[in-house]
Amino acid sequence: MKLTIKTIFLPCIVLFFSCQQKNEAKKSVTAFNSTSSIDSIQKQKELTSISDDDLALFKQLYPIAILQPESKNSFKKYGIEFSGICYACDLAEITFSKDVFHFVNVCDSNEIYQIKDFTYTSSNTGLTIKTQNNEFVFKRVEKEPIFELKIKGDSLLLKNKRIAKYYTQKALIDQFEVHDCGDFQG
Repeated sequence: MKLTIKTIFLPCIVLFFSCQQKNEAKKSVTAFNSTSSIDSIQKQKELTSISDDDLALFKQLYPIAILQPESKNSFKKYGIEFSGICYACDLAEITFSKDVFHFVNVCDSNEIYQIKDFTYTSSNTGLTIKTQNNEFVFKRVEKEPIFELKIKGDSLLLKNKRIAKYYTQKALIDQFEVHDCGDFQG
């Protein structure tokens, strides 16, 4: 009799636990299978990825100027501002992250002005950064990532960090018209 109880009891226990595991799996699948949960999770992921992608456009911005206004080619129309890079060496490049906003002298990376207390909104047409005293609006003006910067509010007096009117991604700077400072005779 002991042999038959073990024979019957052991398969019942195995069957009981396997049914428990299947029920738990069904419950967890059901919890995430509703369309409203999936939609809200996907929308949250989209919002997060959109903002991260938009911020990637603005991580390192380098100052440029209009050199040939009549040109249809953005890489010829805009270029490196010769006097601000080679002569006065007073232009500011801009670096941006979720936590800090920097103005850095193009010739001396140790010369930095930073802003930590700000909010920002980004879209496919640009970026707006709001501080206590200013609003920085980067508006996309070309198909390529070229932005016009407008500053509203108090004027900024930054020593050796002149803010340019136009900026582009630092990674693209080699594609623009570049003057060799070694040829400068001033």
